[in-house]
Amino acid sequence: MTERQKGMPPEIDKHGHLADWRQWNPELASAWAAQDGVSLSSTHWDLIYLLREIYAETGETPPMRLFIRVIRNRLGEEYGQSRLLYRLFPDAPLKHLCRYAGLPKPPHCL
Repeated sequence: MTERQKGMPPEIDKHGHLADWRQWNPELASAWAAQDGVSLSSTHWDLIYLLREIYAETGETPPMRLFIRVIRNRLGEEYGQSRLLYRLFPDAPLKHLCRYAGLPKPPHCL
């Protein structure tokens, strides 16, 4: 039986990210976003799920510029703009996006 099955809260690392990305669920993302004053829109969710998909495929979070290219390729030009990411996640977009997606803090973020 896993920690989640026992009803225990998931383990959080020193950066406030999940210790095990597989313990993530959408309710956790919504709760963390609400704590930050963010209401997750369908665009937020598209980016969260895309980042989780990339992490599942590669075991890494891409740097911002590479992520923007992947967004353009998979979701379309209107999504693949750094301005949009900064509007959705004003302070350190990739860091917050990783947290809401249940992924480790990106190694390239301070």
